[in-house]
Amino acid sequence: MTEPDGTIVLILLVAGACVLLLALIAKILDLRLRRDGEAIAVRGLMSDALERDPSLFGAPVTVVRVRVPLWTGSPVTIRIAGQVSSDQLRKAVLESIRRAAKSDLTVAIRIKSRIKVRRAEAPSAVKTSR
Repeated sequence: MTEPDGTIVLILLVAGACVLLLALIAKILDLRLRRDGEAIAVRGLMSDALERDPSLFGAPVTVVRVRVPLWTGSPVTIRIAGQVSSDQLRKAVLESIRRAAKSDLTVAIRIKSRIKVRRAEAPSAVKTSR
C-alpha cells in the first residue's frame, strides 16, 4: 500500500465515523423529543386527575414537573407542589395522583411532593397603640 492509498482509507474511516456519530445524535434527539411529548401527556393526565377529585376542589396544588427518562424501565418522576390546609388533604392529593397513574400509565412512577400543610390560623386581635 502506498502513502496516498493509506490517506484515502483514513479519510473514509473518519467520514464513516462522523456519519455514525451524526446518526447516533439524531436518534438520541428523536428519543428525547418523544419523551418530552410523553411528559406533557402525563402532566395533563395528572392535572385532570386533580381537577376531577371533588375533595380537592379549590386546593392550590399543581403538577410542577414530569420527567420521563430516556431509557425505558426507569420510573417516571412526577413533582407536585402547593399548599393544603390539612395532612389528610395532602394524603388525598397523593392518593389521587397514585390512582390516576395506576389506571392510566403502564410504567412505574415516583412522586416528589412539595405540598406544604398550612394550618388555618385563628384571626388574632388587632392591637392598637394610643
